[in-house]
Amino acid sequence: MSNTDRSNKKLDIFTILDDYFSAMDNVVIGESSIFLNEDTKERHETILMYAFRKYRAACYHLARVNQLLEENLIKPDDSDLLDKKRLSENAKVKISVIRTADHFIYELAAFFEALKSSLDFIATACSLYFKGITVNNSIQTFIKCADKNCMNNSFINIIKKYLVWLKQVREYRHHLVHRMVITVSDGYEIHKWGDITRIINYPVIVPETTPSYFPDTRRSRMINDNNIYFDQKRFEGTVEYPDGTKKIIDFSVEYKPSKGYKEISEFMTLHLHKFEHFFRDILTELKSMNFMKYN
Repeated sequence: MSNTDRSNKKLDIFTILDDYFSAMDNVVIGESSIFLNEDTKERHETILMYAFRKYRAACYHLARVNQLLEENLIKPDDSDLLDKKRLSENAKVKISVIRTADHFIYELAAFFEALKSSLDFIATACSLYFKGITVNNSIQTFIKCADKNCMNNSFINIIKKYLVWLKQVREYRHHLVHRMVITVSDGYEIHKWGDITRIINYPVIVPETTPSYFPDTRRSRMINDNNIYFDQKRFEGTVEYPDGTKKIIDFSVEYKPSKGYKEISEFMTLHLHKFEHFFRDILTELKSMNFMKYN
C-alpha cells in the first residue's frame, strides 16, 4: 500500500477514542497526573466526546453532499430526447442546463465549521497536558507554537506535521463563515448525434483554496461561464463506408475540474480523512505521555 493510499484510508475514530478512554480509566488521580480530581477527568473525557461529535457532524455533511449529488444525476430515462419520433435520423443536438446549487455550499460551510470546532475541542483537551498553556478553546494556540518553535517535543512535532493542513482548514472555514460566500452550480449536457445519445452530468466543483474575492453581482451571474472551471475531454468514433459516407458510431464527453479546483465530495473526503489521521496521531501521542503534565 502506498503512502497516499494509507493517508486516504478511513479510520475507526470511535475505536481509537475508546482505547484512549480505557487507558484513562486506569490513571491514578493525584498531583503526578493531569487529573487532580474526578471532575477534571470527567471534563477531559467530555471535551474529547465533543470533538468526536463534531467529527460526526462533518461526516453527516459529507454524506448529505453525496446524497444531493445522487439526487441531481440525470439518467437517460429522464430525457425525452431519446424519443426518435421527435428528431430526424441524422439530427445533431446539444442541450446544456446549468443551475445555481447554493445548497452544496451550505453543506460545505457546515462541514468546515464542524471540522474547525472539533479541532478546537481537541486542542482544549490537549492543553491539560502542558503547564502554562492556555488555548482559549482554539487550535490557534498550538499553530502559533509550532510556527514559533516555542515547544520542542513529539507532540508539537505532530502539530508541525499537519501544520499546512491545519491552516488550510482554519482559512477555508474563516472565509466561508466571515469573508465570502462561494457560489457553485450543477447541471448537465445532453448530446444526440443520430441515434446515439449521451448525458453528461457536470461535476460540482469548489476551489481548493479560498479566492481573495468571489464576485456575486447580476452581471457576473449573467456572463458566468461554467466551463472555465472544467477541463474537457472528447472522444469520437467514426466509420467510413466504401461509398465514402461517414457515420459516427460512438462519442463521449468528460468534464474534470481545472487546476485549483476539486469535485466537492472528493474535496471534503480528503479533508475528513486528513482529520481522522490527525485525531489518531494526537490520541496516540497523548496516550504515550501517560497522562502526565509536561513543561
